[in-house]
Amino acid sequence: MRTFVAVTPPEDVLDRMEDWLTRLRPLAPYKWVSRAQLHLTLRFLGEASRAQTDVVAEALDKLKFDPFAICLGRVGGFPHLGRPRVLWTGEISGTKDIAALAAKVEETAVGSGFPPETKKFNAHLTLARAPGTAPPPELVKALKTVPSFSWLVSRFSLVRSELTPRGPIYTPLREYPLGRPFA
Repeated sequence: MRTFVAVTPPEDVLDRMEDWLTRLRPLAPYKWVSRAQLHLTLRFLGEASRAQTDVVAEALDKLKFDPFAICLGRVGGFPHLGRPRVLWTGEISGTKDIAALAAKVEETAVGSGFPPETKKFNAHLTLARAPGTAPPPELVKALKTVPSFSWLVSRFSLVRSELTPRGPIYTPLREYPLGRPFA
């Protein structure tokens, strides 16, 4: 099964993100993500057996980390905003905390038998997949005013990703609260 570890914004933030995306979608013929796909990936695990998934699920349960505030409010693109293949929003605060949580998840994944991640962690929430051409002027103008999306990160999830012709379907396999008491 194909899995990843992620932070998903709470419902009220997802509501605001969806309102914003509803205004952006008509401005460019991109493949915009659905509300159900909005998340910050901490670690992509990829294809794994049920046994491997169970091992990392149990190991993540032992991870200790306190809740922290995060604020998303800048837009970027991969490889760059001038010709994006991916349009994203990223953090303007909470950078050190989300990176530290991702590092602990990485350590846990490697300790559970997954190969080390080769890419540098870059906290972002994907908004759309794009063709790698210059974005339409209407979209460029709209992206000059980006709302901020703040919340207290109090949990993360192990998520299954099932690829379908209509796009990926994400199913949380397990949630992990932050700041919980440990025995």
